Amino acid sequence: MIHDEIFENINSVIDYLNNQGWTLSKTYFGNAPYQVIDYGNNRLIYYPQPIGTPLFRGQNEFHEPCIASFYRFQPDKIEEFIQNLKIEEFRIVTSKHPVIKDEIENGIFFDYVALAQHYEFKTKMLDITNSLPVAAFFAVTRKESNCYIPIEKSDKQGVLYFINPSEQFMPFSEENEPEIYPVGWQIFKRPGEQRAFGVNLTKNKNFNSMSGVFAFRFWQDKKISEQIYNIFHGGKDLFPKDIFAEKAAQIKESNIFSQAAFDIVHQNFNIDLTKEVILDELEKRNIKVQINSNIEYTNEDIEIIKNLFQSGKLTQNLNATTRLCYIPNHKKK
Repeated sequence: MIHDEIFENINSVIDYLNNQGWTLSKTYFGNAPYQVIDYGNNRLIYYPQPIGTPLFRGQNEFHEPCIASFYRFQPDKIEEFIQNLKIEEFRIVTSKHPVIKDEIENGIFFDYVALAQHYEFKTKMLDITNSLPVAAFFAVTRKESNCYIPIEKSDKQGVLYFINPSEQFMPFSEENEPEIYPVGWQIFKRPGEQRAFGVNLTKNKNFNSMSGVFAFRFWQDKKISEQIYNIFHGGKDLFPKDIFAEKAAQIKESNIFSQAAFDIVHQNFNIDLTKEVILDELEKRNIKVQINSNIEYTNEDIEIIKNLFQSGKLTQNLNATTRLCYIPNHKKK
């Protein structure tokens, strides 16, 4: 739902929500705890605490409709295949991360599509967060040359989205209900610092009209933008350097993909074309398929990751806990 009023600034939006009975903090907690929980179907995830609080999304411009990046450029079937190819290559390379391999063996679930969305691949999801300050940062800054700068003034309205906490635990199967997934910490610092979640917007869904989603438009304010920008040291706190961010960037820009990725996408993607026809179409678009990917973890990468993990630096911002639960005897195997 789009709120009728256009607020003076983003702080006025937060004040309005607090007056509605929500207790929202403008403080960013850089080492917020995670809890390992079962998110359904025996999928263990790192869930950023606290559980059951509102979720947020910030944009420096309001768009109607608000749709996933995958649909914004109106891809044809081959372009859609290419985007799925990039995501599958991302999954294959990610799964070779030495610490992730250990995590998977220990039962941790990784939502590769939600993670790909967070690393700016074109997916059928939107980024959201359970941190109000993180959402506010993206609402009052703009990206220029891979850097974020505070917005001093704009004739376009920013928007802060508020997602009712009752909508968090999905999936629902109804047509107009969002499916929300916690990206979690997942070894990578970036989604961890941003308290990342993803909303599934398949079938070209409009985020603005989804149940439990409220859009609050506001005018930009230079002083407030600079204050929020400085909280995160110009965004450096939200985009810490990690080896996989570099791998993800390489995959997004690559025009060469592995045969394994191609075969999986062809098998799972609903396209009524033979492999030969698709390969011919890909070649016309300068996309090549070869036996192995050009993007791998080198021995040097793996050594760096292992050293960081063993020294505790890789997990220095991870404060993860578990909780006990009662299982009735008749439910035990």
